[in-house]
This record gives sequence, structure tokens and C-alpha cells, in this order.
Amino acid sequence: MTTQTPDKSISPIPGQIDDLDACLAPHLPPLKDDAKPLAWHASQRFARFRVLAWTCGEHRETWYELCSGGGMAFIRRMSGDPAGPDVAQTHAWKLAEAQQVWAALLSGHVR
Repeated sequence: MTTQTPDKSISPIPGQIDDLDACLAPHLPPLKDDAKPLAWHASQRFARFRVLAWTCGEHRETWYELCSGGGMAFIRRMSGDPAGPDVAQTHAWKLAEAQQVWAALLSGHVR
């Protein structure tokens, strides 16, 4: 009986990460041709909030967080030094709508 070593260069599941040291946070794709801009404002309104999802902040100069607070949700954009980034945020939506905007951000349809 012979055993074959699996070919590690071929991932059996699309998007599967074979290397445990690989980045697990999503990296944003390039903007689509029909992408729409989001309105960004100085970070304010929410004194307390929870981060629900985020994009990679290690391999990109700008990273994003989907946040929830006070029954609403919004997206924060950070750029610059991770120790003291420049922060801006969108206006707040109901969570379901914010999740749709987050999905559009992750797919390159808004930025």
C-alpha cells in the first residue's frame, strides 16, 4: 500500500488558507468601475461601540471596521500609524443596512 502526499500548492477549497501564518483579515479588492463613494466624517457620535468586523490593518495603509453602538451601526476608516491612526466614520444605519454597505465595501462597490 502506497500513500501519496497531498499537493499543497492546490487548495481543495477556494479561499482556504494552508499557511497558518497567513493573514486572516480580508484585504479589499480594487474598486469596481461603477463604485460609489461613501461620505466620511470626523469620528464622533459614539462614545462606546463594538467592532463587529474588520479588514487587514497590517498589509494596508488604510483599514476599515464595521462597528455597532446604541442600536445603530457604522463603518470606521483608519489610515496612517496604527498606534494613532487618522479616523473617520460613515453616518450610522440600522445594522442590516450597515451590513449591506460592509459587503459592498468588501466587494469593491463602495469606498
